[in-house]
Amino acid sequence: MPLNIRMEGDLAILSHFGSLLNDPRHFDASRDLKELLEHGYRNVILDLRGVREMGATSMGLLTTLTRLVRQQGGEVVLANANHGTKDFIEMMRMDAYWDLFDSLEEAKSFYRRVPN
Repeated sequence: MPLNIRMEGDLAILSHFGSLLNDPRHFDASRDLKELLEHGYRNVILDLRGVREMGATSMGLLTTLTRLVRQQGGEVVLANANHGTKDFIEMMRMDAYWDLFDSLEEAKSFYRRVPN
């Protein structure tokens, strides 16, 4: 599985997007996320460390994953997005779609202060 998934309490942290986006198996990420949702995980952090460039494929993947979680009553935030990634998200007018955090710790703090 090219997507790295780690659980911390009720959080699911998905990472390894940098190499996943150039891998034809990126479509497996939706299947992997559906399994997490079936196990009750609804708080998801997409860790974008290692993503150098954003494009239509990466935006489509992040949007699909977010939609899957939100359809199940969950929430997704982004962490560790570099400046280019943030700029691309803003240019595509998707910055209102996600909360973006500079670090994984900040993203985790978001879930600690949000009542479930």
